[in-house]
Amino acid sequence: MKICLSGYYGFDNAGDEALLSAITSTIKQIDDSAEFVVFSGYPEKTAALHGLKAVSRINPFVIIKELWQADLLISGGGSLLQDVTSSRSLPYYISIVLLAKLLRRPVIFYAQGIGPINRGFSKFLMHHIANKVDLITLRDNDSISLLKEMNITKPPIKVTADPVFTLEPSETDYERADSVLSGFFPDVSNVIGVSVRKWRPLEGYQELLAKVLDRLVQKGYNLVFVPMDYPNDVYESHKVANLMTEKAYVIEDNLSSFEHIALISRLDLMIGMRLHSLIFSASRGVPFAGISYDPKIDAFVNAFGLEPLALDYDEMNGYIDRLLEDKSMRDGVKRRSEEMKTKAEETAHLALGLMK
Repeated sequence: MKICLSGYYGFDNAGDEALLSAITSTIKQIDDSAEFVVFSGYPEKTAALHGLKAVSRINPFVIIKELWQADLLISGGGSLLQDVTSSRSLPYYISIVLLAKLLRRPVIFYAQGIGPINRGFSKFLMHHIANKVDLITLRDNDSISLLKEMNITKPPIKVTADPVFTLEPSETDYERADSVLSGFFPDVSNVIGVSVRKWRPLEGYQELLAKVLDRLVQKGYNLVFVPMDYPNDVYESHKVANLMTEKAYVIEDNLSSFEHIALISRLDLMIGMRLHSLIFSASRGVPFAGISYDPKIDAFVNAFGLEPLALDYDEMNGYIDRLLEDKSMRDGVKRRSEEMKTKAEETAHLALGLMK
């Protein structure tokens, strides 16, 4: 049984690499005969990191050959089908889906978050090609509304959960995480993590966030920036840290996805822009505060009964204090996380069901 995977793999993004690990490991636990081929930006890197066969994501002849020999195409997870980060992203991923369908192979959108989709051509492609896939699974309810707006109604559609909820770091991952944190803080306690990214429409948030973080240090918390997309987020982390008057630390190491999850499990709170910094936190029962730059952040925090951080100094401080002090909010994150794990495992069963 051969499964091809199409996603943003091979680019040192901790969230996307975690998705690849989660999808393949969960499927393997159910059916050990599954073999995978990953369409990757850097096949050698993907093969070395995940122990999976990987081929170039931009070589059409190789992709057609692998799809011809495949039993299933998994598109996702993540936010592949959107057109705000690039006008080329959605046409690329949807073209892989079209190739698979032309070769009469089953296709599943695997726990994807759809949108934003603003361009007319993107909507045209989605309507005509997404309606041909065999099953659509989504990680949030907001994505259903967007699909309905584009009149995508033919495939079965089900909301499950992000695959990353199934991941469990090893003891070695925890040891590595503790080593990184202890290099900054003699006593690894009262630690708040921060995950930021460059996002032009939100430019100017850095000064406000720096003031909020200064106050947290003054209250006795240790601050560490956790770059999720290496090395891009390292630069943005230093930009915010340099605006602070208090001391904060930036992780310079290119940690693996499992090491990221292990490290985040040691935090008291994660303040994050990157979606998977929040997902990693939730999966470990760590409270999180999302800085909204994209509807996917709002959808995720809302799924936990939370709200995105308001870009106002007093409101931001008040909400962060509640997350740190309100035990019921922390317990709610843990309960919801267990539900998400069960739903994430369900997606794998649904994918395998398409080949029977």
